[in-house]
Amino acid sequence: MTGLSLANLSVADAGPLELIDAAAAAGFAGVNMWLVPPRSAAHLPFGAGLTTNIIGDARLIREVKLRVASTGVRVFMASCTWLDPRFDAAEIPRVFDTFAEIGARRLSIVGWEPDRSRAVDRFGAICARAAEYGIRATLEFMLYSHVRSLGEALELLDTVNAPNLDLLIDALHLARSGGTPADLLAVDPKRLAVVQLCDAPAASPGPNGLAEESRTNRLHPGDGELPLRELLAALPSDVAIEIEVPCKAEAALSVEQRVRNCYDRAQAFLAMVRA
Repeated sequence: MTGLSLANLSVADAGPLELIDAAAAAGFAGVNMWLVPPRSAAHLPFGAGLTTNIIGDARLIREVKLRVASTGVRVFMASCTWLDPRFDAAEIPRVFDTFAEIGARRLSIVGWEPDRSRAVDRFGAICARAAEYGIRATLEFMLYSHVRSLGEALELLDTVNAPNLDLLIDALHLARSGGTPADLLAVDPKRLAVVQLCDAPAASPGPNGLAEESRTNRLHPGDGELPLRELLAALPSDVAIEIEVPCKAEAALSVEQRVRNCYDRAQAFLAMVRA
């Protein structure tokens, strides 16, 4: 994707329409949107945006389509909290019908399913149906999920073996899982589709603090100690860049101001890296 995308977690309190409007005002080209309330909703100190369910809601789907058309901000990727024990295969058609309606072409997946064989079977079914709609499935690993590291993510990709399946590399999750940018050099570049940029201190908060750090307390790129320059250098030149910076220090600011900070700070960092 040309231009930056805004990850939904950056302003978790924004509903889908507010997310698009704020992204457009700041200069983002796309958004990563929750289609159902995320698994993490109960753990986040935010409100209305987390309770919105877009799947099958004709009125809201229509409003999203109008916002996309009027602002030019596309739904680059969308999330629906699959691959967990509550997965219902009967929901697959309604989800992808909604994807088609709003123009999303990439599904974000996190491995919340603890049973390995079920995860493989369900992931395969999701990818097969996504392919019928021309949608790619993008797996994100994180240390506190059941796909904990780059190695585990690659193993799952190999096992499922779907042509429309690739990876999202989150700068924070790569570091906290013990991965390094150098590890990415051994990965087929075609699998490295999306990178989520943020920053953080080099020191981990420890197992009990990982989820809270990633969901509420990230830093803008350049404000911490993660090896972001090396990360970008290790990724394909056409990797899609998302900005995911839920920043506790900015919680009192408006959604629009937080999104503008995300865009301006990311652009300044990227300009410095590319200089």
